[in-house]
Amino acid sequence: MARHLYQEDDGRVSQFSLFEGDLMNRSFARIGLGPRAPHHILFRFLILVTISYGGMAVFSIQQVMNLPPDPHPATNFFLDFAAYTQYFVGLPLFLIAERIISDNILSAARDFENSGVVSDEDKPKLAEMETRVAELRRAMWPEYFLMLMSLYMGVMALGVEMFTTNTEMVTWHSYKIDHPVFTRWMTPAGWYAMFIGLPIMSYIWLRTFWKVTLWYWYLKQISKFQLTLVASHPDKTGGIGFLSEVQAKFAIVILAFGISNILSTVGYKIAVEHAPVDLPPVWGMVVGFVVFAPIMFLAPLLLFTKQLSRTKKRAMAQFREKAMASAVSVEQRWLMNDDTPGREEKLRDELAQLNLLTGFYERIQSMRVIPFDLRSGGQLVGSAVGPMIPLLPYFFDIPEAWMKIIQALFGWVTGK
Repeated sequence: MARHLYQEDDGRVSQFSLFEGDLMNRSFARIGLGPRAPHHILFRFLILVTISYGGMAVFSIQQVMNLPPDPHPATNFFLDFAAYTQYFVGLPLFLIAERIISDNILSAARDFENSGVVSDEDKPKLAEMETRVAELRRAMWPEYFLMLMSLYMGVMALGVEMFTTNTEMVTWHSYKIDHPVFTRWMTPAGWYAMFIGLPIMSYIWLRTFWKVTLWYWYLKQISKFQLTLVASHPDKTGGIGFLSEVQAKFAIVILAFGISNILSTVGYKIAVEHAPVDLPPVWGMVVGFVVFAPIMFLAPLLLFTKQLSRTKKRAMAQFREKAMASAVSVEQRWLMNDDTPGREEKLRDELAQLNLLTGFYERIQSMRVIPFDLRSGGQLVGSAVGPMIPLLPYFFDIPEAWMKIIQALFGWVTGK
């Protein structure tokens, strides 16, 4: 029997986790902040936003005070709505997502172990897999890699400005200089954003997607087991319908990423930099995210399609054989012209059995060979499309009534 236990905030012992014991949780645990209690999540957010956004804000104060009257909005850090959406909406959503995902992953691991889907022969393998996940989530080499990637993203996002040939660019994080190599130089707030502010935000979402990768590896290994699937199971997915519910909970990750990385970036390019919507970095980010984000979380469930399809075909073949024998027997009794004692009673029993087989047929026929339903798929698609709604007026002709609502929403987001 798989155990794989860890300690909860309140001292209880629980099971499988993707987050427990990793670097961030160990660091916060040292100051008494766990990942589950709401007030602990709030304090985590306050600490992270103070270090990231707060540091940039402090370095921007003097810069903002020295701005000329009626400056360009891009030169004022406090008018950068992209930063607000990243750090005050996206960041807390990622922290909340950890709690939601942890609870549902734990529930799914228990279902695999206790529902009978995984056979007793494969449970030692299941225990080994969960132990491997525990080792990977506590390992330091993924953390070092995530940190390096976060730093690289910060440098690539802002550092390239020092070599840009766009002499008309105005931002709060860099200014034009006369230099043989560099065309621009970073402001103090820009340096802080490049090496601390942006890397912190990048680390948070990269860490989340590392955990998603661990979960997908776990699912892939389980899909190699000879699972005990039942075609007539009430969940219409052979007994693994719980996977659809688990994957649907990743909608909050899509929402957080869409707000912090897509809406904020594209919205800033359009509203502040006045970039045309037909520019590939603008429309490409929106279309790519809306299309591929839901697919990313639905695709792993296809790993189980082969076994589900085989189970359905096998059940249908067995059903046809049984149904044919039962139907022939009932029909023969109806057509027989005799008064054999007990004939009516036997006929009623066989009719009841035939009706039962009809119910089985409907269940087997409605069985899904891809373990997700429309509701779960809709949640993932909706979480990808939702953050893009404020951008719709820039891509499509919207009726005036709807345009006013969207403009009001976009104005609220951008502070205009």
